[in-house]
Amino acid sequence: GEPWVDKRERIRRSSPIGGEPTWNLVSCIVKSNDDLRQEVCALQIIAACNDAFEAAGLGGDETGLWLRHYSIVPTGASTGIIETMADAVSLDGLKKAKEFTTLKHHFHVAHGGDGRHAKARKAFVSSMAAYSLVCHLLGLKDRHNGNILLDSFGHVIHIDFGFLLGQAPGGSFSLERVPFKLTAEHVDAMGGWSSDGFADFVVLLACGFAALQKHASKILHLVEIMAKDSPFPCFKNGPACVDKMRAKLKLHFTTKEQVAHHVAELVRQSYNAYGTRQYDSFQYLTNGIYS
Repeated sequence: GEPWVDKRERIRRSSPIGGEPTWNLVSCIVKSNDDLRQEVCALQIIAACNDAFEAAGLGGDETGLWLRHYSIVPTGASTGIIETMADAVSLDGLKKAKEFTTLKHHFHVAHGGDGRHAKARKAFVSSMAAYSLVCHLLGLKDRHNGNILLDSFGHVIHIDFGFLLGQAPGGSFSLERVPFKLTAEHVDAMGGWSSDGFADFVVLLACGFAALQKHASKILHLVEIMAKDSPFPCFKNGPACVDKMRAKLKLHFTTKEQVAHHVAELVRQSYNAYGTRQYDSFQYLTNGIYS
């Protein structure tokens, strides 16, 4: 569709106050019957993770890990305003397009020549690695393809953080039991299991995991403050959610070799997992969301 920067400029030109120096246009949705305050908490924790990546020199998709921050303004206990993701589409919406075949094919079609394609693949790898770490640390669930977006640069963006820190659709019967979502199609879009793209993904996971360990105190203290007397479902277990997050950080692993081995195990557990495939199938059968 029309790029957001072009749409914004077109609307500015037609606006009677478009010449004002403070003129701006923001895309958003108004949501009701949902408590968005918990989502704000999740975004704050994700921002703390991004701070850890940047402090380690891993910020940005050119050389490191990429996360997309967006704004949510709760206007009440069940209403709020959410910034929409310009120039992005859900993987579900992308897969429903008539010409879509696979993610790998989409990257070739959408990003053309070698230079653009390589840059888009790098963006995909950097964002996949960053969000995989976030999903593991926060225990983000409900990761069907309606809640994962792909932007026009190749980044994946996760949205809708209604299930985290021990919460999951189906409760104790949840199908999502792996550290993060990593399908065979994701790996194929990186270039395949033996590709440089997938190797970069694993290296970024290890470097990012080490950065989170280094800044664990800040992240854990933030969650501890949020959890104290909180009414939100994700904090119903109180200090237990902080203990679970601390356990995931494996702070007793002090060498690069230990971290690398642990990250390799996380990848092994997550890759094309049976539970992930079953949950995607369930979402397709019940909600028509493509896997």
